[in-house]
Amino acid sequence: MDQARLQNLQKLLEQERKELLAVIERLTGPGGLESPVDEADRELSAYDNHPADYGSQMYERSKDLGLLQEARRQLLEIEEAKQAIMAGSYGICQGCGRPIPDERLLALPATVFCVECKKTQEKLEDRDRPVEEETMRRLEPAAASRVDYSFDGDEAWEEVARHGTSNSPGEDL
Repeated sequence: MDQARLQNLQKLLEQERKELLAVIERLTGPGGLESPVDEADRELSAYDNHPADYGSQMYERSKDLGLLQEARRQLLEIEEAKQAIMAGSYGICQGCGRPIPDERLLALPATVFCVECKKTQEKLEDRDRPVEEETMRRLEPAAASRVDYSFDGDEAWEEVARHGTSNSPGEDL
């Protein structure tokens, strides 16, 4: 890789690094994840607070934690790319040893894998997915086509109503 291209990619990496550090600072700094969401979090009792308010706050916190985790992961990728530059192996796929195309490096300067090796890596990482997803994948399309869809809404209501309704709980038992 020629020196001018390498310097351009180093600038891109440094720019991404600064942006990620700014995101991390916003998420962890004053008013971020380190501080309570609002005054209600400091109260001894939540009696007068609506549960939906707490649900919204928890959702926002979990979203911020996910963003923080992703920013830190991307920062580690940038550091890995910088180490590859120092070692003289930047632009060479760590999976197969072939050159990474310039278009890919310009789009993702922190990448150390070609497209094929990255797909393989993602498939291996995908093994940490919930068990339910694996069960859903194993469902054959032919098995799904054997499902009896003739069970209509009226029949569904009759089946449920056999166990009681809000008008007559337990009377039909």
